[in-house]
Amino acid sequence: MKNKILILSTGLAMFSMFFGSGNLVFPLLVGQMSEGHYLLASLGILLTGVLVPFLGILAMLLFNGDQNSFFTRLGKPATFWFPLIALSLMGPFGVLARCITVAHGAFRLLMPDTTLWVFSLCACILIFFFTIRKNRIVPLLGSVLTPLLLISLAAIAILGLMKVDLPASGMAGSWSSFKNGILQGYQTMDLLAAFFFSIFVIKHLKQKNTDSPLASLSIFLKSSFIGAGLLSMVYFALVLLGSMYAPLLTDVPPQEMLGFIAQQVLGPLAAPLVCVAVILACLTTAIVLASLFSDFLKHEISRDRLPTAVTLATTLIIAFCISTLQFSGIMAFIAPILEFTYPALIVMTVVSIFHKLWGLKIVRTPIAIAVLLKLLTAV
Repeated sequence: MKNKILILSTGLAMFSMFFGSGNLVFPLLVGQMSEGHYLLASLGILLTGVLVPFLGILAMLLFNGDQNSFFTRLGKPATFWFPLIALSLMGPFGVLARCITVAHGAFRLLMPDTTLWVFSLCACILIFFFTIRKNRIVPLLGSVLTPLLLISLAAIAILGLMKVDLPASGMAGSWSSFKNGILQGYQTMDLLAAFFFSIFVIKHLKQKNTDSPLASLSIFLKSSFIGAGLLSMVYFALVLLGSMYAPLLTDVPPQEMLGFIAQQVLGPLAAPLVCVAVILACLTTAIVLASLFSDFLKHEISRDRLPTAVTLATTLIIAFCISTLQFSGIMAFIAPILEFTYPALIVMTVVSIFHKLWGLKIVRTPIAIAVLLKLLTAV
């Protein structure tokens, strides 16, 4: 019974770790662009948006949560530069700013005249004050918002299936739909999140399980089925909704798609509840990401010479500026970087797992990873 509770709690923790604001947008985009090939499109995003991040957690588990040991395989300088680049993309230069634009998209469905820069400024001020109290606020919001969002998505998916017929797939476009699903899975950046957030899952397993490392690995694999299963169901439902409502989403910005579909399915009275849940979920994610980058800026870059208020303010000023590029502008900025680096990180993750489990000897230099990257991207 103890192991069953541990498996369930760990699985739910992993699901919550990957269920962020971007996860509500990119599956809808994949569905909208699938041309009816929603099954292949779903398979693509499930590979890079679900399977790959869980492989990232497995790799970190095999390295006992030691990030330096894992990243040293890219060379010793990578132990500083990789966290800096990754946290920058997850923080003010990427996901943090994107969270603000997604929250703004939901907010515009409630108050259409609100401009992005005004909303972004107010959001950054709120994030600044809430980050100081994140230990109290984030767990409370997370425990309420995750069930609320899941219930809302289930209601939208079930009622949406009843109102709209399944789309017919075209004769062509199946490969492009699958490939687009893979590329949009990169945009979630959940593999990067796995490298940093998995430490909490690993600590949870070590504290609750006193058996052998092999037993911990067994519990992790069973927990992964729960976490990955829930995430896969959410992704598939969103891809299906995006495909079903594609004709109506032609002129709808990506950050407003979920709220728009909620209005179509749930009506004008219920849809605002979904929008509020999305806004709060985005702000909750933003608080965590702002804190991560601010802490790195304070401890690793300034060597504790700058106070937390200064590093946090710097983080949010950058995020404010990047958020004014809007969701599409941020995607255009991040996408080329991820298309170049993400396959290399996937290769590194997989070969690291093989190395730990079966003693596979791998070349440790970044050049070897770059060669494998070229082979992948040439396909």
